[in-house]
Amino acid sequence: MTSHTPDAGLVALGTFEYGSTVPPGQARQLLDTFCALGGHVIDTAPTYGPTLGGYQAEALIGRWLAASGAQAAVVSKAGLDPARPEHGILDPAALIASAHRSAETLGRPLTGLLWHRDDPAVPVGEIADAAHRLVTDGTTRYVGAPNWTTSRLASWIRYADRNQLTGPRISQPLWSLAGRAQPPAEPWLVEADPDHLDLAASTGLTLMPYRTLAAGYLADAHSGRHAAHHRATYATTDNAVRRERLRAAAARLGISVPGLALACLRASTHARVVPVIGPRTTGQLQEALNGAGTVISPGLLAHLTGREQP
Repeated sequence: MTSHTPDAGLVALGTFEYGSTVPPGQARQLLDTFCALGGHVIDTAPTYGPTLGGYQAEALIGRWLAASGAQAAVVSKAGLDPARPEHGILDPAALIASAHRSAETLGRPLTGLLWHRDDPAVPVGEIADAAHRLVTDGTTRYVGAPNWTTSRLASWIRYADRNQLTGPRISQPLWSLAGRAQPPAEPWLVEADPDHLDLAASTGLTLMPYRTLAAGYLADAHSGRHAAHHRATYATTDNAVRRERLRAAAARLGISVPGLALACLRASTHARVVPVIGPRTTGQLQEALNGAGTVISPGLLAHLTGREQP
């Protein structure tokens, strides 16, 4: 396989299991390697790194930032109750308090703050006002949201524009070449669709999709706390065809399967895409970057996504 120069600046480093199933020493090695390869965006949350003693990822990253002096951009989140992941906690006071705690734990202002879940019962204006306050008080530079429907995100953008507030700059949908089995096991997770991609492209949103390798399915890496669930989520006939096509194309191009899968996401839209990846080892990190910057032709993209014209 041809070796391409890894460029971690193309992706964001996900830290979902840092301090838990990815031990602290291993997590620090991943962070060091990511930055050495040119990476600068770290994706985390106050509910990442779950252990019996609490959640470890943000504190681990904060200690690493202080010790390393790295000038990484950290994107964190607010508004999730881990016991009820389908419900967002969007009380403005709670969101603001959570954001301040994250900045304190990390030891610096956030680059991005995302509302972890939506709650359509909360008026979008209340959410937009809280987000604007956190930008103006210096807690975060940008705001945005994972798992928000296209229509709800568009409502936030319109409200912010009308009221001259800081609007969302980041959307973080679930998105990979592999679609979930239907009905999805976690219906509250919002997948990117053509309308979502069009909204991002037309409004300048940066897309930071997660599960970009279908939780390891596309890379044949099934490990971690949710491995059985993820296998059931993605093990469909259509996805098996996509994975075989991906393997064959990656071999022809001399790049890795994960690298090609990430390059396809970047080729699928005119929006800026910074895929979140969650490698557990430095070897997996380097493999994911091998070819992630490859320019994908429209014909190959159609072949890999199953959208070829008959």
